[in-house]
Amino acid sequence: MKRHDTDIMSLVFGLFFLGVFGIWALLKHDVMGVAALEVAAPLLLVTVGLAGLTASIGKIRRGRDG
Repeated sequence: MKRHDTDIMSLVFGLFFLGVFGIWALLKHDVMGVAALEVAAPLLLVTVGLAGLTASIGKIRRGRDG
């Protein structure tokens, strides 16, 4: 099976929408209050950004090695 490159944009948006769904589910089931969005939303954005940055750096390094 031929290995294909990771689509970083799809990874980032997939993680973002998964995080939004997770936050929505926690709010919907009263596990977390609306006030917790002050922490949850920036944490989600930073996590997704770091995942995208890590994937980008990995792609650059693979391109340089190969």
